Amino acid sequence: MKLTYKPGKLHKIHIYVDDEYRLTVDDEYWFSEKWHNLKEIDDGELAALEEAVSFRRAYNSVLDLLSRRDHTKKELLRKLSQKYPKEACTAAIEKAETLGLIDEARFAENYARELYEHKHFGLRRIGSELQQKGIDRETAENALEGLDKDAENRIILLLRGKYRDALSSDEKVKRRAVNGLMRLGYTYGEIRDALREYYDVETEEYDDA
Repeated sequence: MKLTYKPGKLHKIHIYVDDEYRLTVDDEYWFSEKWHNLKEIDDGELAALEEAVSFRRAYNSVLDLLSRRDHTKKELLRKLSQKYPKEACTAAIEKAETLGLIDEARFAENYARELYEHKHFGLRRIGSELQQKGIDRETAENALEGLDKDAENRIILLLRGKYRDALSSDEKVKRRAVNGLMRLGYTYGEIRDALREYYDVETEEYDDA
């Protein structure tokens, strides 16, 4: 099969096989490899070229994603698989991990703190969110170790703001507030204890006024 190429915009090279467009690569890769010297290409060589180009694109995408923020391997695979073959995605992620560009322990610590401080999630919910991101159980537990374990105090702070309806005499309103706290990852027992403590404190402050 005849192999030809044409320069494109933004340092792109468009590759043609028997005068039909096949794929596009960047000029740095094209001229640094053997392909630009070939005039003919067989099926095996074409498959190797397409595999190499897919890997290069996937790896460049990994670098781009990691330059913005840390990602887990699961996140990267999900995003890359929308554009590239799974084999190329897996190889690109493995290379990045080998080079130390992927640090799931660091991701877990930062993400756990973000969920804790900004979304006010309880430890149970944070652990679940980490595992959904592809963090293994041990790494997730290590990330949780660095967080405050005083669930009762955190719930009381929420009761003074978003979930103050938990003290409502209307059972439906109260149930919605309690369910909201449970969705944040707090257990019913933690919520119950916090409600008792909050009620006692608020009553004492009212009595002293």
